[in-house]
Amino acid sequence: MDRFHLVENQLSKGDVLGKILNNQGLSAKEIMELVNNSEKAGFTITRMMVGKNLSFLTSKTETKAGFMIYEPSPYEYVVFSLKAPFEVKVVKRAVETRQVASSGVLESSFWQALIDNELSDELADGMIDILATSVDFYHQKQGDRFKVVYEQHFVEGRAVGTGKIIAAVYERDNKEYYAFNFEKEGLSCKYYDFDGRPARKAFLKAPVKFSRISSRFNMNRLHPVLGYHKAHFGTDYAAPYGTPILAVADGVVEEATRRGGNGNFVKLRHDNTYSTQYLHMQSFAKGIRPGTRVSQGQTIGYVGSTGLATGPHVCFRFWKNGQQVDHLRLNLPAPEPIKGENLKQYEAARDALKKQLDTVPYRTSEEIAKAKAARP
Repeated sequence: MDRFHLVENQLSKGDVLGKILNNQGLSAKEIMELVNNSEKAGFTITRMMVGKNLSFLTSKTETKAGFMIYEPSPYEYVVFSLKAPFEVKVVKRAVETRQVASSGVLESSFWQALIDNELSDELADGMIDILATSVDFYHQKQGDRFKVVYEQHFVEGRAVGTGKIIAAVYERDNKEYYAFNFEKEGLSCKYYDFDGRPARKAFLKAPVKFSRISSRFNMNRLHPVLGYHKAHFGTDYAAPYGTPILAVADGVVEEATRRGGNGNFVKLRHDNTYSTQYLHMQSFAKGIRPGTRVSQGQTIGYVGSTGLATGPHVCFRFWKNGQQVDHLRLNLPAPEPIKGENLKQYEAARDALKKQLDTVPYRTSEEIAKAKAARP
């Protein structure tokens, strides 16, 4: 680096890469050659994101930049040579993976406990995914507490991201809810509870993460737009515009259209008994059309307020044998647990992981703060 001058430019909304490169002295033909070489190297120019830096390196003996560097993530960077033959290289950084553990006690909310522990959104998502069928995260309680063992990625000694969760436990009212990672050929699930039941239940509890219930299933609700009492055959989940809406179970798209007060909506058929519908979408996810097969947790659209809606939310409707029902009061089918030799292997793996969790102490925010202050 001591042979170069470095200039960093942050990409802003409306920036055009061609114009940026033209300002660096490249012709339209040279820019196209660079773009084509980038595609051949496995990096698509359109993947560049607002807020990321473009770094230009100019030799101290020259006046024009010789290289442009873009870092899509801490795991890799892309080097563009700005001279013929305009070579492009995607450089993967060496990643070290370590198992680490964290814990927290809810003094205000689950999210604050995660922030206190400096845990990433990615890890939070993972914990909710593997524990949501056992733990009602919509009704958090002070005094709840959790532990998690997970993979932490390091690049050049710096923590940069998380891998898979190895084991987690959430404790409420002296009852522990576990999720253990167990992967084996022939098993469709990767996480199981203490007794070997899949953490991935037949249906998710809600079609959006990190939301709140703004209106429940009600046969005599006062409609917020129409102003008169009308049966509300769904559960409303309030969430910001653009929040991903998830399929609550595997299924096939029956409808993806716009109609009347429902606005943009998707209806899924899961089997001969159950169907679900998701109303007031801002837009549909790419590829969502009638006949498309979707999997549980797949994004099918985005929260909006199309149709008769006063604000951004998804009205979630649930059918059983052709009748709309309150899914929050429904006893949904439980998935089959691990059996036979697989169960024996799982129990051995589970017991080892539980011992690992047992060695992790619960820490309050005060204890976490003291530990941070003691860092060198």
